[in-house]
Amino acid sequence: MAAVLGALQFSCTSNYPKCDKDTDCRGNEANKDRSDYCINGQCQQCRPGQAGDCGPGKACSNGRCDAIAGYCDGDHPCPAGQPCVNNRCTTCKSDGDCNGGKCNAGKCETETRTRCKGNDDCAESEDCIKGYCVPANRSATPTQSVGCQLGKIFFDFNESVLSAEATSIIDQNADCIKRAARSVTLTGRTDQRGTQEYNLALSERRAQSVRERLVRLGVTQSMTTLPRGELDATGTDETGWARDRNVEFQWR
Repeated sequence: MAAVLGALQFSCTSNYPKCDKDTDCRGNEANKDRSDYCINGQCQQCRPGQAGDCGPGKACSNGRCDAIAGYCDGDHPCPAGQPCVNNRCTTCKSDGDCNGGKCNAGKCETETRTRCKGNDDCAESEDCIKGYCVPANRSATPTQSVGCQLGKIFFDFNESVLSAEATSIIDQNADCIKRAARSVTLTGRTDQRGTQEYNLALSERRAQSVRERLVRLGVTQSMTTLPRGELDATGTDETGWARDRNVEFQWR
């Protein structure tokens, strides 16, 4: 009788992945390293609706534990700028998604500014503006006696891309800087619309766009970008706002 039972048991387990109960799917020669479940007569890795069968980062799909696309358990596995929210890499909706950083147009940006209560909390080259240390506007005279003038560069609303008119002015400024052989500061500005954080980032992108073209044109003099955001904005309508959206060249 014992021999018959042993033969029956061997016959059952040797038919893997066919099964009658969960124990048919576990600890047999065909499945040493897994603990499958018997579902509709077939051994499967997981049961429908049982999230715990697969463990972190995987979900049950047709009886198999498949990796969840975009799964994360922290910010590091996500693409740059995307936070990990509810175990998914996604775009941010608020600063609270960014683990101490700032949410800017759906991407998390690291907060690099210093908080302050007064100018004494900031470096000599900075002012305390609205609770943050911001580069001060130490304006030198925009034009000096070098035989040429440096024109302002203007931008469309919410843009840092250079227009055809802007590139023409930059090309002229590049020739002037080369002749003068002097360093310049590129001060970026925005109009008053948008948050302070967003406008500071936008003004930096505008200044960087101008700097990158100057570099391509062969300007080798030192060039410093100074993002001012909306701090110097005075416009109250589209005409005034258009004047506020600029990058100004200043000799150093």
